[in-house]
Amino acid sequence: MNKREFNTVSDLLDALSPYITARAMARICNMSESQMLQYKAGIKKISPKNTARINEKLHTFAAELGEFTLKGA
Repeated sequence: MNKREFNTVSDLLDALSPYITARAMARICNMSESQMLQYKAGIKKISPKNTARINEKLHTFAAELGEFTLKGA
């Protein structure tokens, strides 16, 4: 599977928008919703530390999703 890289939080959230909202991403990353929305709007520049945090939490969340299965009736 190819990795998809994004230059901004806005671009990342746009790509994830069919599945995850900015509010949900904030919860996944243990960040405030307002902070995530400021990153999305380009109002606030994201630090390298928070970029790493988002990447780590996003990858952890994706791995956790892989553990979910719906059993048939």
